[in-house]
Amino acid sequence: MVLEVTAKDSDGKELFKSEKKWFEIGVDPDRDMRYGAWQIKGIIDLTLPPLTTQREQYLVHFDTDIDEVTVEAKLWYYLSGGRGELVYEEERTLDF
Repeated sequence: MVLEVTAKDSDGKELFKSEKKWFEIGVDPDRDMRYGAWQIKGIIDLTLPPLTTQREQYLVHFDTDIDEVTVEAKLWYYLSGGRGELVYEEERTLDF
């Protein structure tokens, strides 16, 4: 799964972008199986357990001349390779 978070100003200029990835247990980011205990521990640390909610928080600093920012979050589930499905999307506009 991949979480993409972007913030844009009122002109559409990108001010912030972040991405976080979670992987399947037992499969590394290159889709190879891993069996070493320390390797499996590393993979579990990057895995989102089933039926679990994980909250992400970002601290972003904007210039003082910014009056409005549109923040967009997208959660993608990649079935295989580059073929992904959009699971959740939310967009909010913040006024300062």
